[in-house]
Amino acid sequence: MKKILVLISSVLMLGTATAQTYENPWTIGAYGVKTEYNGDLGNRFFDVKASMYGLGALSFSHYLNRYFDVTLYAGIGTYGSKNDCSNSGLEFKSNMIYVDLTAKYKILPENYAFRPFVYAGPGFRSLTEFDKKTKCVEGSDIVATAGVGCDVSLTEHWGLRYMCGYGYAFNDERDGYDGGDYNDQQLLHSLGVTYSFALKPRDKDKDGVIDKLDQCLGTPAGVQVDEKGCPLDGDKDGVADYLDKCPGTPEGVSVDTLGCPLDGDKDGVADYLDQCSETPEGVMVDEKGCPLDTDNDGVADYLDKCPGTPAAAKNFIDATGCPLDSDNDGVFDYEDVCPNEAGVKANNGCPEVKEAVKQLFNKALNGIEFQSGKATIKKTSFGILDDIVKVMNENPSYNLSIKGHTDNAGKADKNQKLSEDRANAVKDYMVKKGVDGKRMTAQGFGQDKPVASNSTKAGKAKNRRVEFEVVFLR
Repeated sequence: MKKILVLISSVLMLGTATAQTYENPWTIGAYGVKTEYNGDLGNRFFDVKASMYGLGALSFSHYLNRYFDVTLYAGIGTYGSKNDCSNSGLEFKSNMIYVDLTAKYKILPENYAFRPFVYAGPGFRSLTEFDKKTKCVEGSDIVATAGVGCDVSLTEHWGLRYMCGYGYAFNDERDGYDGGDYNDQQLLHSLGVTYSFALKPRDKDKDGVIDKLDQCLGTPAGVQVDEKGCPLDGDKDGVADYLDKCPGTPEGVSVDTLGCPLDGDKDGVADYLDQCSETPEGVMVDEKGCPLDTDNDGVADYLDKCPGTPAAAKNFIDATGCPLDSDNDGVFDYEDVCPNEAGVKANNGCPEVKEAVKQLFNKALNGIEFQSGKATIKKTSFGILDDIVKVMNENPSYNLSIKGHTDNAGKADKNQKLSEDRANAVKDYMVKKGVDGKRMTAQGFGQDKPVASNSTKAGKAKNRRVEFEVVFLR
């Protein structure tokens, strides 16, 4: 024990060391260690008032790469707990040998003077009785260990290191109290010096990769390189990061000598994103690289002679972006119900209904008669209906709405059915006379829309009617 303490003291007197690098891949360290207990006898982690127990420790590390080292750590000394031993009334104290093998993850690269790290791995501890006065169940255990720490560089080889390591034992008996709620746990505070060393291979361009492994000799000073010694090219566009003016270019995208995606039409949108790759120079474009079309009429602004075209006109414009008027009646096609037949604006671009037709429809209001309570058309009404058939045949752009009405005699539901049947009877008559049924609709309104009072015989006669209305469809 004394020889080990002398060795540890001698190493401590050597000074401190920097973290290891590829050039100095091996590191030894020597530490003074404060051990802290947590288990069935209480929690002494970070308890400054607790009794002092400690180890002397050595470490041996090997550099793997920029991110990871592997470390063998071994210590020997005392471990225990004195305060609040209510279960036994005696101090738990033991001799302890502690060994772990951990992987260390370095958060910052070697060019930082202060380098925090984390580590984890399996460990081993062996506890033996310190004396007969203190409780300890002798034995050896596997522990899971993890911790945090930091390296502080002092010179090329020397540095300081602090580690706070947690150990979790897979049993609950070494402290002399088995069957409690907590497995035995340790916290080791290690502070010491490190020394990194190696036969330094030649690295002419000082990029951290020895010449025999360096595939890109002559890399400019300060340029970050990969494990082959070549300048990093994060976006893999063939232009090294230190020269790349457009880092982060998607893989496979063609770039110029500055590492920026090609933009053939120089509209500010890279070719790989440009959906309109031949836009004339100077034309304003959207995020897809296509010329702006503010009114969304399908004609780009720079070609549009009628900007501000309504959305409804989108499918009715010419190549210059102006609304069409196919029949030249002054009503644009998108508003014109009869775009191929000249009409008037008041009738939505359709021809005005002739006066004679209006008079015929007015005559038909009470000129079409049916058998009482039925939908059978009287022969006396055939003449008027034939005249309406003639109007429909002479005006192929006409569509006809046929509406049946009744007075209020009888039940409303029967009157509704009667009005529908009579309207359909008129439609069927006209179909038989050669009018396309698709040009007509038939509806019944029962007694709901009177045009005169139902309290008089004359009023009821007016309410029993069939109405005709010319409708124009696009």
